[in-house]
Amino acid sequence: MTRQPLHRNAVATPFQIPVLLAVFALALALSGCAPRPGAMTLVPVPAAAAAPRQITVFVATTRAPEDGHEGSYCSKRSRVMQLARYVIAIPPTHKPANIEWPKAGKTPDPATDFAIASYTALTEQELLDALAKKDGSSADSADEGKDAPGAAGSTAKLLDKTTGLAAMLTPAQAPALAARQTEAHDAARTGAEDAKGRNNVDIFVHGYNTNFPEALFRMAQLVVDNPDPISRALLFSWPSDGELSGYVADKDGATFSRDQLAALLEKLTADRRLGDINLAAHSMGCWLTMESLRQLRLAGKDKTLSRLGSVILAAPDIDLDVFQSQVEAIGPLEPPLTVLASPDDRALSLSNRLGGDRARMGNLDARDPRIAAMAQAEKFQIIDISSMSGTDSLNHDRFVGAAASLQKLMSPKISQNPLRKAGAFVLDAAASVLEVPGRIGRAAAEKVQ
Repeated sequence: MTRQPLHRNAVATPFQIPVLLAVFALALALSGCAPRPGAMTLVPVPAAAAAPRQITVFVATTRAPEDGHEGSYCSKRSRVMQLARYVIAIPPTHKPANIEWPKAGKTPDPATDFAIASYTALTEQELLDALAKKDGSSADSADEGKDAPGAAGSTAKLLDKTTGLAAMLTPAQAPALAARQTEAHDAARTGAEDAKGRNNVDIFVHGYNTNFPEALFRMAQLVVDNPDPISRALLFSWPSDGELSGYVADKDGATFSRDQLAALLEKLTADRRLGDINLAAHSMGCWLTMESLRQLRLAGKDKTLSRLGSVILAAPDIDLDVFQSQVEAIGPLEPPLTVLASPDDRALSLSNRLGGDRARMGNLDARDPRIAAMAQAEKFQIIDISSMSGTDSLNHDRFVGAAASLQKLMSPKISQNPLRKAGAFVLDAAASVLEVPGRIGRAAAEKVQ
């Protein structure tokens, strides 16, 4: 029997394209009508410097500085990468997965809003020195080693040293796996903290329709909800227009930034004072990330790629055929590249239509045997995270809530972790486990004798 293709080779007509763009914009507009945060959001607030909960976010951006607003960057493009450090106060009322924005036209109040405590422009050497410095962490000391409360912490059992696999195994198998997972996890953290004595760097690449304040505060939210005392947070912000109508302009802005992201990765991985360089991206930022990795491989920068601790693509807005050509050029990564997907991602469903009904990686169905076979053949991992809640009706940002659930599961280079391998998986948020579609726990059981 002939298999049905994963997409149709249809092409939108010139008449269809404006209509589909209008539908796309309307659907995105449903996610919220509040005014977009502007440069005034990034003006340092004196009271924020005394806030008890602060985190540090480093920034590398290909955006040009915004005229008249020090510390803010616009949608114009800069050939010279801009580097900076922000200290951000987190309000005591913060809820996981949320960004507490100030009211429109109001100065941020550190008691209720995310607020900038300080901004410092950096040189390349100053950035590297700051990332390597061993005093403190990206998260505030009060949060170190603790699980985030609420939605993010609801699946914290998945992050435990047993990786929540006991629920998936027989009583005889569970203790052996728990012991191996505990040993592997402790060895990894001890190695990072003691033997190496080096800080890891967690890089986030934002997606389409994102202005600079939105990208910066999203990074801050991810850091505060997922504190890691041995990692530094670095936002790579490319010149998105931050407009619903800017899809094509954003694709050009992402393309413009490929060389700079590749160069940044090369610089970071060459600094032996740093530990693993972990890379996560969302939506169109995933396309930029894959293009940069492809470029590094084709340029023979194998050492750079080997120093990557993990690469995670959340809701990637990448054509399936394009993705396959990218992974073929990049080759297998260790641990495997991970795709977080949701078949009901409405934003990517509309992107499918704009692309002539060609499948997008971010809304493939991990339960489809063809997808699982492709993941095995191409040596990447795809995880269905559709059991997680999104912050809007589009289901395009589920990674925000899933980040805590997946943080330690994605621990770099723990080869003893049986779920850290190529293939298709489903995140069951309620049970705090990963499942192999149709074969619950078999991947784990195969590793336990």
